[in-house]
Amino acid sequence: MRGHVRKRRNWEFIVDIGPHPVTGKRRQKSKGGFATKKDAESALREFIRYIEGGGDPCPERISLAVYLLRWLDFQQLRGIRSRTLDAYEGYIRMEIIPVIGGLELANVRPAHIRAVLAAMQQRGLSAATIAQVRSVLGSALRQAVADGLITSNPIAAVRRPRVQRRELHWPTSAQLGALLKVLRGTLWEVPVLLAAVTGARRSEILGLSWADADPRAGTIFIRRGVQPVRGPERTDTIAFTPLKTRRARRQVQLPPFALDRLRHHRRDQLRRRAALGALWRDPLDECAQPVAMVCDRGDGFPLYQDAFTRAFKRLAAQVRTQWWCSRSDHPTYTYVLIVIAHPGASAADLLAVEGDIVGPGAVAHPASDRLPTSGRAWEWPTAKPTAGWVAEDLQDAGPQCERIDAD
Repeated sequence: MRGHVRKRRNWEFIVDIGPHPVTGKRRQKSKGGFATKKDAESALREFIRYIEGGGDPCPERISLAVYLLRWLDFQQLRGIRSRTLDAYEGYIRMEIIPVIGGLELANVRPAHIRAVLAAMQQRGLSAATIAQVRSVLGSALRQAVADGLITSNPIAAVRRPRVQRRELHWPTSAQLGALLKVLRGTLWEVPVLLAAVTGARRSEILGLSWADADPRAGTIFIRRGVQPVRGPERTDTIAFTPLKTRRARRQVQLPPFALDRLRHHRRDQLRRRAALGALWRDPLDECAQPVAMVCDRGDGFPLYQDAFTRAFKRLAAQVRTQWWCSRSDHPTYTYVLIVIAHPGASAADLLAVEGDIVGPGAVAHPASDRLPTSGRAWEWPTAKPTAGWVAEDLQDAGPQCERIDAD
């Protein structure tokens, strides 16, 4: 590859970049505005090294806003989950584009990215949200580097905000018992119980079907979740989603009192199914087969994740129960509730226990081996079918739709 410099008003360099791949015509690249011949020669050598290193001699001139929207389309084709994609789009449209979207992609510098993060900080957004925006923009710019649109990623020079992790509070058995008393007879009684004894994520709890439960062995098999997705005409629906790794597919042993409560819940659900008849709405899986859900909103259809979160906060506040939730690697919430019980104890045995108890029957979140040193047995209703549904719960039970499509 050859080039030379020349002077007109200022110094400039001109490089032969080879024939056009389609027309075969000669192509030249020039750049001016240099004050001295030495500056032009230095820029010429740098440009030649860039081309010989595989760089694009005629990169596409595109604004950052257009590129980011194009990147979102690419992520959708890759199969990114709808909820994750919606979060990416929200960050891009609300935080990035209004501040620096009009810049040409090749002209984005670290100072521009810092301006985006500073604007978010001035509006009082949390460090975790600011870090998420930085990560999304960094991922998009890494793709631009791989595509040859820019030579380096400016995000590398921008420090990630420091995120303060909240202190974890482990609810006692007395607090959990009080919460379960409030939940008695509501839609959320069984979901919270399963969260307590399994440590599973909310999507995994709400995605359980009766086919995943083995009453004889006393186990449940966690193999999928449910996630809200954007349906036709931008309406919300729900889809079954596979778990992200093989290790996430797991079998969990249920304590006897939880298994006993599930049996009563199953009998109550069958009575409701018979009463509703044709109005009962089992969702369909990817093979168009009906799925009998363990946790339903009253008519067989799955509960909505965000409704679970809102109901848990509201009901926990009624009993002033300490609770916490933390994000997993990709945005799902994990509820950590600890139950302490004697191994092998029945529901009737639990009602009779007094004083502090500690034993190998304690169940904790699988991500942590921390257990409280003591606790009190909590009361659990041995036989109380759900009498009806709370109006507040039904308001947030989930979107109206007839079918669940596979992710």
